[in-house]
Amino acid sequence: MGMRKVRKEAFLKTHPFCIFCGGTVLTDTVEHCPPRAMFPDRAWPEGFEFPACSNCNHGSADDDLLISFLARTDPFTDGEGDDGRMPDIIRSVHQKFPQLVSKMMPSAIEARAMNRRLGIVPEPGATNQEAGPVRVTDEIDNAVRVFAGKLTKAIYYLHTSQVFPTNGRIGLKWFTNADLVTNNGRYRVFESFQGLDGIVPALVRSRSLLNDQFEYKLSLSTDFRFRSSCVHGPRQARRAILER
Repeated sequence: MGMRKVRKEAFLKTHPFCIFCGGTVLTDTVEHCPPRAMFPDRAWPEGFEFPACSNCNHGSADDDLLISFLARTDPFTDGEGDDGRMPDIIRSVHQKFPQLVSKMMPSAIEARAMNRRLGIVPEPGATNQEAGPVRVTDEIDNAVRVFAGKLTKAIYYLHTSQVFPTNGRIGLKWFTNADLVTNNGRYRVFESFQGLDGIVPALVRSRSLLNDQFEYKLSLSTDFRFRSSCVHGPRQARRAILER
């Protein structure tokens, strides 16, 4: 028996129930949340492995793919990493969602209007479509919602060793960098979360700090009611401009 299988069986024995569907279903897989594919060069944070049933784990595979695609999409820098995985991710997105890229692209007229509103000036020789924002489609919006729900439950379990209750509530408010541009780099809901008391754990991989890629703030009361603000660091702030 390989060491990987031994570690998996030990993990499932210690964490016997799925944490994503209420803690009543036996777990048979290990869920990586956030998905490892969203981190370039295998630099995902340590310790983010959670017990999950097959339905909860594999049922969000397409959403994980879209989240990884978004996290690595960066037309301005080499933020997609040097691990060579981006072409495979793009091919997988095209196979699963054949019309997605075309749905994300605005028309020339729409791109021109968006660029004017956001103050984007195409470089010489570039079109407004090439320089402008891309749309957030329904598929992407749904993927973010699924990801946020699973990540909230994962962080809750990580810090309390308890399964998120079935009668619990998760509130989500997400924004794009287009929102930041139109609000002069400020987003009031985000700023209000920054003002909450709480901790911002150091997330590491082989002693390297990863908080510039993935970061969250946790506020936990004595009865385990909590507020968690999940944010991306400066590296993700430079991602392709998304317009909702």
